[in-house]
Amino acid sequence: MAEVEQNFATNVREYREQLGLSQEDLAQRMVERGSGFTQATVWKIEQGKRAVRIAEAVALMDALGLPSWMNLTRSPHAFRRDAQLQAAHRYAGVAYAAIKDATAEFLRAQAEVAVAAHEAREAGVAVNSLWTSWLEEPAERAVIEARIAYDREDAIHQDLHGTVSTIMAAIRASGYEPVSTSTT
Repeated sequence: MAEVEQNFATNVREYREQLGLSQEDLAQRMVERGSGFTQATVWKIEQGKRAVRIAEAVALMDALGLPSWMNLTRSPHAFRRDAQLQAAHRYAGVAYAAIKDATAEFLRAQAEVAVAAHEAREAGVAVNSLWTSWLEEPAERAVIEARIAYDREDAIHQDLHGTVSTIMAAIRASGYEPVSTSTT
């Protein structure tokens, strides 16, 4: 049982920090959920010096945006991986929304160009193709160009990784074994 309580304490602290919340911020979120937390209460929980009631665990889950308070009882390693996955999922959602917003903005800009070109022509202003060139660009092209740039960048990283792997294999083949500093 002590391991579960230590996991809980460690995971509350790590997830709070990952969210960029101070202990005071988390305490305020808990107050908003009906728990009389202070910064000192959060500190005691994170140090394993204060037990948490089930209602408080549920409120902590909500305050931290977790799908289940039981996540806080898992091993810190598993919890970190789960939190990393959740953060990546949120990031992808934010990025997708940004693409949608940028696309809508581009389409509005194209409409403005079309209206401005039409009104300029109506006023007798010569409108050359430079001023209307954005009307020929589909919004989807930006996504395709971004994908091509990403794939090129990924290929460069893959080439670099392959080169480093080849060099490391040659070093090992010569009898030298580098000291690993990895903790995973």
